[in-house]
Amino acid sequence: MEQLLTKEDIKEILYGNFKNPVLMYYGTRLIPKEHHPHTALIAVSDRHSLLLIKGNKDTGNQHIIDRHNYWSTKLYTVQKENGDTVFQHQSRFPGDVSPIHFLTIADEIYKPENLIVDNPHPDSDKFDLYIGEYLFEKKKKERVKLLVYKDTKIIHSLFLQSAKYNKKRVKKFPFSRGEVKYAKKKPNEVRKVLIPYFDSKFKLCFGITIEKYPEHNREDIIIMIFDPKSSDLSKYNFIKIQEREINHFVSEQAEEFNYQHADLREVEQLIQELDNDLKSGRYKFKRKKASI
Repeated sequence: MEQLLTKEDIKEILYGNFKNPVLMYYGTRLIPKEHHPHTALIAVSDRHSLLLIKGNKDTGNQHIIDRHNYWSTKLYTVQKENGDTVFQHQSRFPGDVSPIHFLTIADEIYKPENLIVDNPHPDSDKFDLYIGEYLFEKKKKERVKLLVYKDTKIIHSLFLQSAKYNKKRVKKFPFSRGEVKYAKKKPNEVRKVLIPYFDSKFKLCFGITIEKYPEHNREDIIIMIFDPKSSDLSKYNFIKIQEREINHFVSEQAEEFNYQHADLREVEQLIQELDNDLKSGRYKFKRKKASI
């Protein structure tokens, strides 16, 4: 169930922040902490005094970050009319837009002429919708949607109308990349980077493993195939698809970040083919080729 603002929450935000430093000093922005409630006011826009709250996964600043920030790794699903669950790929801002830019963008969209009188949003009784253009750093104007709680300046959501900046995907690819992690390693163990792929029920189905052998300056790229009928993740089949010199990074964190957001469509296409073969019963374990 969505955790949107209640009437009481809205009243508290509008009338209970008189001592909030965000309202007392120009340009102040609070960094939300774990213990802060989702109603905590963290910033006010310069031009139109739009209110940005900490929010949660369903509304406010956290909602915008999770769903529409280019670098977000959050996964969302939606149920189709036939009952199937599929991944929902919300529009993302360009990679050079960070959360600190949200209020500046919202200020530009919040204009009387941008208000959509016949709001088609399914929750039009809760929100006012504004649609306008914003000039991004690359000198490209893009249409942006702003939702504020009805008859207030409290921001619910902010997002691009187009999904043109989303990461490129294999057509009809049924999986989504999870959080990339370096495998915990012990002395003398092979170092591994794990790139998991989940289905729309969040079951781990495939993985890409990069096994590193520094003494040989070699790393192997392997596709892991998990049994869809088993919950035992220690049991899987695998196919080696590439062997190459070690690709060096400045840190493990840098390598995790790279593979989290890298274009891996060539390997993902292979995963899709393997999945189709598995479902049709045609799958045979043989070496495949792809680069990463």
